[in-house]
Amino acid sequence: MRPLFPVLFLAMALAPAARADDDAKDIITKAVKATGAKDDGMPLNLSWKDTGTIQAGGMKLDYTADWHFRGPDALRLDLTAEVMGIKIKLTDVVNGDKVWEVFGGQVQELDGDKKDYLKGMAHVLAVVSLTQLAHEKEFRLSTVVGKKVNDKPTAGVLVERKDRPVITLYFDRETGLLVKSEMMVKDEFQGWKEVQDEEYYEDYKDIGGMKLFSKIRVVRDGKPFIESNLSDVQTPEKLDPKLFEKPK
Repeated sequence: MRPLFPVLFLAMALAPAARADDDAKDIITKAVKATGAKDDGMPLNLSWKDTGTIQAGGMKLDYTADWHFRGPDALRLDLTAEVMGIKIKLTDVVNGDKVWEVFGGQVQELDGDKKDYLKGMAHVLAVVSLTQLAHEKEFRLSTVVGKKVNDKPTAGVLVERKDRPVITLYFDRETGLLVKSEMMVKDEFQGWKEVQDEEYYEDYKDIGGMKLFSKIRVVRDGKPFIESNLSDVQTPEKLDPKLFEKPK
């Protein structure tokens, strides 16, 4: 007869991992339901306008931006800001593994840290959109200990995806809504030093039949980095493919 103890030990070792995965999916499913999105595993398309401030390099800049996101990995950002009385325009485009930037009228295809950073931005949007997480095998989910966000308890989910930054999501236990994410990023303003980004999702509003956040605060390396106010948020079925082609 085989010893019983090793069998029980193996069962105890394996069971928590299985339960944790199921629990994580349950948290995500509840969050998707709370937003009113379809829980069909399909990537979400988003477009919105953004007005806010960036604090970096010893400066505080006001900016406006237009964003377009086609899940899971296409992003376009058109940003305008004023630096020392000079208006600057910046366009970043991510389409899968291709990344371009337009600055000063010059178009360049990016590589290295800047490319990875912008691909990471698209990944963050795919994750916080939530709709694919519980359905696509490329996303590995596990529960983590929640923490208080705005003095309210949360449930935590760790999201892993091959060749992408690891992201921890925190969901309000009462409403089920996403209220915070954490991840490590390389900061261009600190010579690509790796630091922690904390993003807070606030002021949820009913938009087009969905409940979506309208403010984002980013704390980078323990300091205020971005304060963003979203407007004209839309979830179109399709976005013009030309938005994600190489800029001219």
